[in-house]
Amino acid sequence: MIDEAKRPNILFIMADQQRADSFGPNRHPCANFPVLEGMAEESVVFRRFYAAAMACVASRHAFLTGHYPWQDRVAGNARFLTGDQTTWMSVLRNHGYRSVSVGKTHMVHAGSTHIQVPIMKSYNDKGIWGEGGDWNHFEVQVSEEPEDTYFEFFAVRRACEAIDRLTASSDNPFAMFLGFHAPHEPYVLPERYAHWLNPEYVPLPKARAHGELNTKSTHLLARRKHLESVLGRKITDNDVRVGIAGHHGAVKMVDDCVGLMLDHLRKRDLLDNTLVIFCSDHGEMLGEHHIFNKAATFYEGEIRLPMIMRFPERWKAGTQCTHLASSMDWVPTLFDYLDIDADMGLPGQSLMPMIEHNEPVRDHLMCSTGRGLMIRDNRWKLWIYAEDDEGEMYDLETDPLELNNLYADPAHAPVRTALTDRMLRQRIKADIAEARTSGAERLLMEEACATLEPQVITRHTNNKL
Repeated sequence: MIDEAKRPNILFIMADQQRADSFGPNRHPCANFPVLEGMAEESVVFRRFYAAAMACVASRHAFLTGHYPWQDRVAGNARFLTGDQTTWMSVLRNHGYRSVSVGKTHMVHAGSTHIQVPIMKSYNDKGIWGEGGDWNHFEVQVSEEPEDTYFEFFAVRRACEAIDRLTASSDNPFAMFLGFHAPHEPYVLPERYAHWLNPEYVPLPKARAHGELNTKSTHLLARRKHLESVLGRKITDNDVRVGIAGHHGAVKMVDDCVGLMLDHLRKRDLLDNTLVIFCSDHGEMLGEHHIFNKAATFYEGEIRLPMIMRFPERWKAGTQCTHLASSMDWVPTLFDYLDIDADMGLPGQSLMPMIEHNEPVRDHLMCSTGRGLMIRDNRWKLWIYAEDDEGEMYDLETDPLELNNLYADPAHAPVRTALTDRMLRQRIKADIAEARTSGAERLLMEEACATLEPQVITRHTNNKL
């Protein structure tokens, strides 16, 4: 689609743990973020864009490689792949881009030169970690670190400096990944963001019900128990309000930082030749279904992501894509837009038909964690925890808040069976797509066959050849 000589710069900005309803017509009651709203007006916005993996590392890996986490043995946050994996950044580097990553990447930045940003005292909440060995959702504090050197602002400054150096030294385009920590907890923030929202005016979430926990999976119950162990007592409605307020104060900081990046591109006369993407690796429950955080369930608040693509010269500005889309689709979309043949197996689908003609590219999507697998279509959602032989299932048409778990309902057993079968088949198809033979591999096979080189077989017997 894009002439090779006119390929644009790429700036991919990723927040950590930001919800899809942080902007747009159906935004959260506490959301008031003018930069993201303004960027959305100049962009293509995906309203039903979902993570293919949870939690942070697995999701970021899927974004970077275009593979499901099980295909590269990344199931959670314990394995970091930083070697020579083929990623969209390494492919772009092979096509003349300078690939650089700045800030928080969770060590998932293969194919780019990584510019680290020091944390220093940005998150000074009991040495970053809470007393229970986890991040604190229920307390908002003012950071000891001055705003100028607070992590997010420091990351923006380093990103701007890198862009200046890259554009001064070469005419080749740049591909940059900029990662923020916010709005991930703990909510230890510069003063103006710590007090940005008064908890007294925060409404409680709608997606929760009295007695709901009696119908949920043990993973949700374990998350609730863990949060209470960190807090040291039962979670109250005031705690929920404080957590929601702290989260949105952190999103306000992200909003301002995105504004600084866009302003820098404008001043350097680069914005109209840069594809700017804003996204998050996953969402945040914010008290919905009586829990906070992520990676314990597959509720909409956890897996539906903000996704904005601002194309050069505001191409397709104002387009609202409402069909299903997955983070697996980002890599093939980028290659399709840039007209790059990456010669690699990609299970995702290019979203260009949706962007250009409002055509759906998929009728379902999947998301995985280290413990479970989910399938979602336009009506139904099912997830299964194989090790526990349990799960949750929802009719999103009649129950959009996901309050009525139908997993064990005998009347819905045929639906569950059909979704389980579909999940298996779609996973097999995804693995076939990922494992397809590349052009380079086909040439290698042709060379081996053409040379008639015999295979040498050795057999060990009593430790002798």
